[in-house]
Amino acid sequence: MNDSMVNDLFEIKNDLNQVVDYVKNMKDKKNIFNTSFVETRQHLYDIYNDRLGMSFYLGNHFEGHREVVERMRNSDLENVRLSLIDGEKKSCSIFSSEDYSIILGMIFYDN
Repeated sequence: MNDSMVNDLFEIKNDLNQVVDYVKNMKDKKNIFNTSFVETRQHLYDIYNDRLGMSFYLGNHFEGHREVVERMRNSDLENVRLSLIDGEKKSCSIFSSEDYSIILGMIFYDN
């Protein structure tokens, strides 16, 4: 089930309003996240911005990483919720407002 959700999110990743609707609909049906927590935007930005430098050495295996960092840098949110959907083949990290009304972006990666 989680793999199909990750694939669905990958298909709509460029329409963040559609992602908001999808996430809200799915989370109302069941607990879809393996992990979900709130942290300050600045803290998450610092961590994921530092990891961008690693992508130079490791290759770009994390689709959406650069976009998430850019949106966090330009966001007015004080706190960001980081939620993980862990599938068997692919996983997805979602960066959003605390109530999922704003999606900053998603990072997709193969397991």
